[in-house]
Amino acid sequence: MDDEAKRFSIGRFSVTKPVLVNILMITVLALGIFSLVRLPQEQFAEVPFYWVNVIVPYPGVSAEDMEASVTIPVENAFQGMDRLKQISSTTSEGLSVVRVEFSDGIDDQIFKSLYQDAQTRFSQVRLPEGTLPAVLDDFSSSDFLPVIEVVISGNLSYEDLREQALSLQNKILRIPDVKDAEVIGLPERQIQVNLDPTTLSSLGLSVNEVVRSISEQNRTSPSGNLTTDSREYLLRTLGSIQSVADIGNVIVRRSSQGEGLVRVDDVAQVVDGFEEDSAFSRFNGKPSISLRITKVVKGNSVAIVDRVRSIVDEAQTSSGATLTLFNDSTVQIASSLSVLSTNALMGLALLVVILSLFIGVRNSLITALGIPVTFALTFLVLDLLGETINTNTLFGLVLVLGLIVDHGIVIIENSYRLQTLGMKRHDAAILGVNQVVWPIIAASGTTVAAFLPLMIIPGTIGKFLRVIPLTVTIALIVSTIEALFFLPSHYAEWGPRESAKEKTSRFFAPLVKKYVSLLRRLYAKKVLWLLVALLLLIGVFSLVGSLRQDLFSAEDYSYFNIEITTPLGSTLAQTNQVVSRYEEVLLSKVGKDEILSISTNVGGGTSGSQNTTKADITVDLAEMDEGRMRGIEAIIEEVKKETYYLGGTEQVLFTKAQNGPPTSADFSFRLSGDVYESIVRASDALSAKLSTFQDVANVQSDFVPGNPALRIEVDQEQASRLGIGVSTIASYLRSRFEGVTVGTFFLDNEEIDIVARFPREGRQTFEDLEQILIPTDDGRLIPLSSVARIRGESSIGTIRRVEGKREVTITADALGEVDQKAVNEEMRSYWDATLASQFPGVDLVVGGEFSDFSTLLIDILRVFVLGLFLMYLILGTQFNSYSQPFLILLSVPFAFIGVVLYLFVSGTPLSTTVIYSAVALAGIAVNDAIVLISFINERRAEGVATSEAVLEAASTRIRPILLTSLTTIAGLLPTAIGVGGYSVVWSPMASTIMVGLVFSTISALFIIPLLYGAIYDRTRRNAQ
Repeated sequence: MDDEAKRFSIGRFSVTKPVLVNILMITVLALGIFSLVRLPQEQFAEVPFYWVNVIVPYPGVSAEDMEASVTIPVENAFQGMDRLKQISSTTSEGLSVVRVEFSDGIDDQIFKSLYQDAQTRFSQVRLPEGTLPAVLDDFSSSDFLPVIEVVISGNLSYEDLREQALSLQNKILRIPDVKDAEVIGLPERQIQVNLDPTTLSSLGLSVNEVVRSISEQNRTSPSGNLTTDSREYLLRTLGSIQSVADIGNVIVRRSSQGEGLVRVDDVAQVVDGFEEDSAFSRFNGKPSISLRITKVVKGNSVAIVDRVRSIVDEAQTSSGATLTLFNDSTVQIASSLSVLSTNALMGLALLVVILSLFIGVRNSLITALGIPVTFALTFLVLDLLGETINTNTLFGLVLVLGLIVDHGIVIIENSYRLQTLGMKRHDAAILGVNQVVWPIIAASGTTVAAFLPLMIIPGTIGKFLRVIPLTVTIALIVSTIEALFFLPSHYAEWGPRESAKEKTSRFFAPLVKKYVSLLRRLYAKKVLWLLVALLLLIGVFSLVGSLRQDLFSAEDYSYFNIEITTPLGSTLAQTNQVVSRYEEVLLSKVGKDEILSISTNVGGGTSGSQNTTKADITVDLAEMDEGRMRGIEAIIEEVKKETYYLGGTEQVLFTKAQNGPPTSADFSFRLSGDVYESIVRASDALSAKLSTFQDVANVQSDFVPGNPALRIEVDQEQASRLGIGVSTIASYLRSRFEGVTVGTFFLDNEEIDIVARFPREGRQTFEDLEQILIPTDDGRLIPLSSVARIRGESSIGTIRRVEGKREVTITADALGEVDQKAVNEEMRSYWDATLASQFPGVDLVVGGEFSDFSTLLIDILRVFVLGLFLMYLILGTQFNSYSQPFLILLSVPFAFIGVVLYLFVSGTPLSTTVIYSAVALAGIAVNDAIVLISFINERRAEGVATSEAVLEAASTRIRPILLTSLTTIAGLLPTAIGVGGYSVVWSPMASTIMVGLVFSTISALFIIPLLYGAIYDRTRRNAQ
């Protein structure tokens, strides 16, 4: 006995060191609270995509020319990079965007090295003269949506709006964690040299002469150093342009006698203004400029919005414009965090009530004390790892809420049982933990083994959900430490009195008696009942094929977009007229409880490009708890009905914005090849076929035809005879219709382009294009028609390339109960049988949500198999057996019965998050079986017959089995049914685990004892 008392054990260390335990507990709580306050808050965990985007503007150049001169050289520069996954590009008129994607298996440090390599490679690319400064940037999930937008609107000039926007921008950029405050809807400031074509012609001047003169005088050149006896001087040679007014005084030509001077003012008007025909914005029908604010990785969204709000409130008092906060992401953050926090608190309260009913109030409070300690340590570790507080981490905590008390329940229940059998409280606390220490460690290990591999699921959704298994793993490990080291000490100090009697025996003892009686009858015919269970398992699993599928269900943001496309060739003014009619309909609804505001952008394209046929209207809605009574779909349908008669559009799309990771369209068919004409014709044929399917809607191609083009073909012989080069003609026409950038001028701490161009009136010609007079260097004026022919042709608006191949993608939406797999198979068969022979150089790849789902399902199954192997390894080590770990793992398929039945009955789609939860469920489902079989083995080792050992262990462990399951279910129940607010992401995940646990509990109480008996009773008989 003395040796036993001296031997070290976890229970004895905890019980004999109460001061150390309590001081550590208080320290942990304090550090956890400090970390919780420090942790940034955001909607979702940051998702690194490890992409590099290269954006090269080249104004006025067609998509095909851009592809040849910019896109292909840039793509070639990145070929052969280490860890390269894919190179894709989108080339449109005047803009090239190349995306370099790296493999998923890299980390931030590797990506930094790859990013530097990408910068070096791009710096070696020789871009054509005339391209504007390129942008090379990385990409993360924070780039999808801004943290918030500040809209400056009012019936003011662009100069006034611009001044206020830049002032706010400077203040906002100084806020910690702000990455950028991009100005949207503001035309570029330009110093315009508006040339007079008549005066130029009469003086025999060419545009090139004016451009050369201004460029020559707009220089500052270093000229060395002058050293005197007393000091050294830096020499700088300056041109004559020191202010905007000086541009007009630049001498263009001097007569041979030196008396007659032609200055810029004589042939042009110099204006400090804005770029014409550029995209513009309106807010509630008034001219506007927006500041789109994004944050750095792991930046605190809530803190940023609070600072922006205070800056805007301060600026509003002195501003003549209306300042409005728009698209506030923290509204959704606050809503999501509130829902999960409320549900977590409700789950905690329900958990304590259940514990009180089974093990008494005192024991339940001691057990529940482990929750804040565990959470505090979890917050501390998350802070050290650089994570944030978001809906993913909160759901991980809600998910683990019931699990982290499981170990405490097992220890408290065992200690309480020993105390009621007559043992002293301190001794009961020591023996109570020592008896179950290895089953508890094994249970934690198996749960971690199921969760932890989920962190390595590849792809966007895998990265998006990565923080959930991380949070659960941290909390489980921490809760195990808390239960083993802190809880015995608390029980020994604060547990029930020695004279305490088991108050729950009055209602629990009859339940145990009935359970044992039922189990004894089932045990007598265990093989028959096991066959019934097997048939049930097969029958339920046969329902899997009838379940609906959804890649990722996500909550809607409280706004929707109307994307308007006008016919090819439409001017910005024509598109604006069409959009204005839509605005009129929407403005009549603003301020009437549902629609808060509308924001319009006309002429803006992707990645900063301009498209005169494109416009979009963002309709901001009130939240459901702020007066809006209808869903977004109902409001969209109403707006559709009220605007369907409006003409002048080529296409109008109404789209909802969803949070969460980006997902593919329901249907996606990618056609690739080298000849764009063949790809486009193939896509037209495939689109026509796809449109014939019922419940397949919004069939569209991402091929964008360009505006009608005029091809100017210079007659080399005639032009050479007249002394005109191709560059002379191109330069003149560019200045006449687009403008030529002469250089830049630094003014008011801003670099501004100097652009030589003809005034608007002189550029709005078409019929007399052939009669335009081209000035030569010797002063003659030659009609364009005498040196060139003009041909009309169609152009390509956008060229998309993937891995060096041109590509067109067809997408569509699935409505109703359409079978996506059947549609994809029929489309593939149609291509192989009919279209493949017609378009031999074109390849088809079937993608879309169903394809993504299938790929992700395979990835998750791989992780699941890895988790099962780790669980088997842990259990095999604990039980030193091959068969018993297999027996325990049979709890998993029986838990999945509940998952399938829940999805089938509720109509919930089989989504990524549901499958994700089912994999996590596997680690939870085995916990009850571990403790049960551990006790059966102990009784058998003492010489008890297998049947009696099974029945005795079942009757002894029924309370902790029910308690651990009920507490986990109680923690998830509010989230599952949406007591504090329903979430389409987290509620199905909680329901999946909750219903699965019900069936795994039934399995632990009935199936596992019967299986154990069927295996080991038979073994003993055979041995005899």
